[in-house]
Amino acid sequence: MKLSNTKYSLLIKNAYTTSFGKVYCCDRFFVTEINEGVVFDINCSKELGELVYNYYGPHADLHAISNRVNNYSVSPTYWLHFYKNKNANQLKSVSFVYYNELAYLNAKLEKSFIKCKTECFKNLDSAINSILNIDKEKLPNTINSKCIKPLIIDRTS
Repeated sequence: MKLSNTKYSLLIKNAYTTSFGKVYCCDRFFVTEINEGVVFDINCSKELGELVYNYYGPHADLHAISNRVNNYSVSPTYWLHFYKNKNANQLKSVSFVYYNELAYLNAKLEKSFIKCKTECFKNLDSAINSILNIDKEKLPNTINSKCIKPLIIDRTS
């Protein structure tokens, strides 16, 4: 399910359409939804890196969610290139949300190249809640004020 079609769309602070897909920036994490058939390569990596750096700056601890709503491939050199970036240490976790067996197998393979915490989830809800729980432990005031309140949906009006 696409982020924009969930209750978590309330967390989106900014959304970008890139050459490779959509990037949604939230307070402490960003979500990518890569377009069908894209080969996510070094050029995509540079574009994503610049976007994330320009939005969050050089000192944010970030969590990435790869919401694999489409079929695409990742160049084997992507993660090698990523870790040459001077700001790569800002990435604290990567969550893969998969909707079919092939996406799961690809995510498991990618995990072997990633130097930070990685997890695979069957749905976006679990991935986002995992990140909110990580940050809640570290930053209870920030998370409670910025992330949890927007999730309260008033159905009485």
